[in-house]
Amino acid sequence: MRNSFEEAVRELCLRYPQYSPEAYDFVRTGLDYASEHYCKDDKAAHLSAEQLYAGACSYALSEYGPLAAKVLSFWGLHSNRDFGAVVYHLIEVGVFGKQKGDKQEEFDTLPPLEAVLNAPYNGDLDDEEYNENDDDF
Repeated sequence: MRNSFEEAVRELCLRYPQYSPEAYDFVRTGLDYASEHYCKDDKAAHLSAEQLYAGACSYALSEYGPLAAKVLSFWGLHSNRDFGAVVYHLIEVGVFGKQKGDKQEEFDTLPPLEAVLNAPYNGDLDDEEYNENDDDF
């Protein structure tokens, strides 16, 4: 049994070397960021793939601005599929949980990561495309 998040990440990086430790830390922090927004009244509430993704993208933009896509890419997060893979790696080692019916493939249908992260700087952002229930992100 693992004693810490850091140990879980070390194990995951050995199994999946295409993702850096920072990718796992980013996704965990993105979950916290999304939870603060979507689950204000119920910290134990479950986030959908779309909510987690939208919240993490918003966090990336707030932290890294126009460099968000480059920073995440440097860590191995090149696409929405990579994002979903990291989420499910964290589920695999027990860091995250999931509910019946949750599937990694849900991330495949979300808007492309680079497009979402670059949209605010290209004038292409369509909030409804990736974040239909929230105007605050």
